[in-house]
Amino acid sequence: MNTINIVQKIYKTFSEKIHKGKIPIFLKPPSLIGTVQDDPFDCWIGDEIKKDNPSLEVFHAGKLTTPDIVLRHKPSNAILGIEVKKLIQKASGKDPRGLTLDYNSCLPCGKSLIKIGSDTVEIPCFYLFALLSEDSTSIVTSIIMDGDFLNYDFELHKEAKYANKSEYKHGPYGEGSVRHRRMYTYPNPLNYKLAFFHLRHILVIKKHDLTNFTNTPPCTELIVRDDKYDNSFQYVVIDKTNQSPLPLEQLPVRHDIFRACKDRKPKNRTASMPQIPV
Repeated sequence: MNTINIVQKIYKTFSEKIHKGKIPIFLKPPSLIGTVQDDPFDCWIGDEIKKDNPSLEVFHAGKLTTPDIVLRHKPSNAILGIEVKKLIQKASGKDPRGLTLDYNSCLPCGKSLIKIGSDTVEIPCFYLFALLSEDSTSIVTSIIMDGDFLNYDFELHKEAKYANKSEYKHGPYGEGSVRHRRMYTYPNPLNYKLAFFHLRHILVIKKHDLTNFTNTPPCTELIVRDDKYDNSFQYVVIDKTNQSPLPLEQLPVRHDIFRACKDRKPKNRTASMPQIPV
């Protein structure tokens, strides 16, 4: 088994649960899932994967560690990281974020570092984006996506991971400290304005990874990601609910899907302060 086979199994696990366009979820109360750092949704994701794929070991990293879940097929030693990003749908049906998501101090990437014993190992990393219904009883949009779709620069990822630092002896008495923590925002695939993603349950993988699938999946679109160095990377959208998949050469092609993120302009930040009348 290879990592793409694991991705295929994960997508099968959740796509087969779709009922009337939604995936029902049953979240445990936080008091029943372990430490305060564990996320009930991440735990549900891990439980469902394990239940449907007993050959996979499921490891939870904890809320403040990336990736959230590590999967290992021990017989083949294939390992895959899954970073889970969820949002709660607004009453209007829209997502609550828009253009971008917070990736905190660790920017997204198609690779990640983990420890196996005392050995540091690079593993491929996928992202599971989920837009939950307003009452958190179902997933209305799910996207399992190769992390390289958002950022393929592993060196940049590693640089960001170790960029945080603390400064001590701060202030006039030297008793304070400052934590310098970078905060990254990258595209939000759950943005309701991305109609080709919104309210679907899809898998987004590199086109050349199709050769690793055990059978031909139903592809619906080709997305071309052009970087600033004039490189082009091709990804396919797989949608098991689509009844009329097309041959690869006939897929509609999308370019520059996150253009609005690139069009943002920097804003000058000003200090806020109370104001009283003269």
